[in-house]
Amino acid sequence: MTSVVADPSDAQQVLYGTVTRNGVLVGSYYCTDQVRQSGWRVVAAEGGHLVFGDEPVELTHDGDAVFLLMKNADSPA
Repeated sequence: MTSVVADPSDAQQVLYGTVTRNGVLVGSYYCTDQVRQSGWRVVAAEGGHLVFGDEPVELTHDGDAVFLLMKNADSPA
């Protein structure tokens, strides 16, 4: 896992991150509301958002996005 962090006024904020497994990209995640650090979206390695129904999955915390990507990596192909 790699995260890109901004540090405005000593308030570290994660902007986006990537998750790999065995050197292969699983997916990435980014924040839709950087002020509140919420509204995390997840993008699969193929480039599409992970969706529920027709809507992109939007999570509350960046750790939730990492967890979802790791579970996605564990699922059989």
